[in-house]
Amino acid sequence: MKSLQVRRERAGAIREDLISRGVEFYEERDGFHYLFIFPELRDEVALKGKWYYLVGDDIDEVETKEGTFKIEGSRDVIEMFAPKFENRGLKVRMDNPDNLIEIKRWGRKYLISVS
Repeated sequence: MKSLQVRRERAGAIREDLISRGVEFYEERDGFHYLFIFPELRDEVALKGKWYYLVGDDIDEVETKEGTFKIEGSRDVIEMFAPKFENRGLKVRMDNPDNLIEIKRWGRKYLISVS
């Protein structure tokens, strides 16, 4: 699912904006961060924050470009997800990759950002 992570001080304004647009979302909090989770978001709405995919251990919905990738994250996360991206035909490249993939834990799930 698409999700948007924002700092606590921006969460109220984003929540109000989403409600006024009639966008369906769930909301979770972890420390100073809020995560707005969108079960059926078709088009990204213009909001300040960092866009992620919220996933279990399946990366089917994570969009990547063809070519190379580098994962930024903890060692166990890299070991878990690198083979999954390699199975897509992507090759590891530490310098100037086509896909820079940031992965971090969110409870029992993972947040994946691709740039």
